[in-house]
Amino acid sequence: MYPKQIKFKFYEDGMKFVAIMALIAVLGFICICPILIMNKEDVRTFIDRSLNLVVIAVPPALPAAMSCGMVFAIKRLKSSKIFCISPPRVNVAGSVTSFVFDKTGTLTEDGLSV
Repeated sequence: MYPKQIKFKFYEDGMKFVAIMALIAVLGFICICPILIMNKEDVRTFIDRSLNLVVIAVPPALPAAMSCGMVFAIKRLKSSKIFCISPPRVNVAGSVTSFVFDKTGTLTEDGLSV
């Protein structure tokens, strides 16, 4: 009834990507600060250019794009009369190569190897 929480590598890799891009944005900010100070830019321009750098380096639409992809996948499954109660399981289902049905309950343990 209540599925266990899963850790899917796609999300972990997505968070690593965002962290690396944030690090690049911070490094870019550190490099651009002396230039802006030497040019005697006002505070408003300084903040504007700094935020532009962060927004360009870190994609703010990445989580929304991932969520939209999940919604479209669930809609396509529903049209085939396949219902999903745990959206992260849709990504896992895409990598399934074998599906085993067990009536007795002997195959329902974690870590099954076939």
